[in-house]
Amino acid sequence: MTGATRRCAALLVVLLACVLPAGSAQAGSTENIAEAVVTEDNGRAWDFAWDIDRQRGDALVDHRNVANARASCVRCEATAIAFQIVLVNGNPRQVVPVNVAEAVNTECTECQVVAEARQFVRVVDEPVKFTAGGRAELGDVKRDLAALEAQDLPVDQLHLAVEQQEARIRQVLGTELVTTANPDSEPELLKQRSLQAVDLG
Repeated sequence: MTGATRRCAALLVVLLACVLPAGSAQAGSTENIAEAVVTEDNGRAWDFAWDIDRQRGDALVDHRNVANARASCVRCEATAIAFQIVLVNGNPRQVVPVNVAEAVNTECTECQVVAEARQFVRVVDEPVKFTAGGRAELGDVKRDLAALEAQDLPVDQLHLAVEQQEARIRQVLGTELVTTANPDSEPELLKQRSLQAVDLG
């Protein structure tokens, strides 16, 4: 490889790094994964993953949403929360989303290990978008979920808090989705035209 070729290759890598959004492993990824692993006594691990993905055409819908929490220690905490929303317009050849929540204690004493995964898939016949109110509400949901880290809630209260945010997302999906071609259309009418809805959690 000549010096000029190496410089061009390096420049291409830099350009790609600028194009890809921060935190993206690759463009077009269909995986949303939160992983919290703690092995030190009295340690605490927390991870939160959030994804809103759009897909068009007849491609396979095989998105994966995973919350994986593992602990092997004494008096430690591991919490993983993953939320994924997938909007599909067209006629996908198959809709097989995967949602996994796995919390594992391995020889763990006095540990709190929590995994919460929620996935929402909507298949409609034409391109859609969230209303301004819907986008604002989803932004609040994302912030409220992320803020749970600082609250350090007991397991039952944490689960209730996650379910409350799940209910807010269901409300947005039911009342704040409109077609991009006709943004003034009634959200309720769009809900009735959904070809397929999958909620996993």
